[in-house]
Amino acid sequence: MTVTVDWYPADEVEDAWDLRHCLYAYLARGGEILYIGKSWGVSVRGRWTRSAKPAFWNALERERHIFDHNAVVGLLELPSQRRLTEQLLADVESLLIYAEQPWGNIQSRRSRIQRPGLTVRSRGDWPGRRAYRDE
Repeated sequence: MTVTVDWYPADEVEDAWDLRHCLYAYLARGGEILYIGKSWGVSVRGRWTRSAKPAFWNALERERHIFDHNAVVGLLELPSQRRLTEQLLADVESLLIYAEQPWGNIQSRRSRIQRPGLTVRSRGDWPGRRAYRDE
């Protein structure tokens, strides 16, 4: 199955911060992917707040001296007759984390549950690879 993720700057898309059932990522000003996450029951804004991830934000400032970042949202396009589930979103997220190794992610960096045959294609404002395949 091939899933396409269209990435957009969160500040340039109307209502992007209110989206659910999507991916998001925090990028350093130079384009480094700092963190990849998924939004299902909570909006992108809810996941972005300092109170949602205090250890991440504190470490980002203390260890990396990064006080400013960009956020992008990833909207998934699925093959016809497929519907987005929370598990599929989690599988796409973990594949991206495993492949890109963002500094701020802990889970899915060393191992992950695989979905053989899953291919993820990234389009738009994404600094990482354009294609990922789960073998």
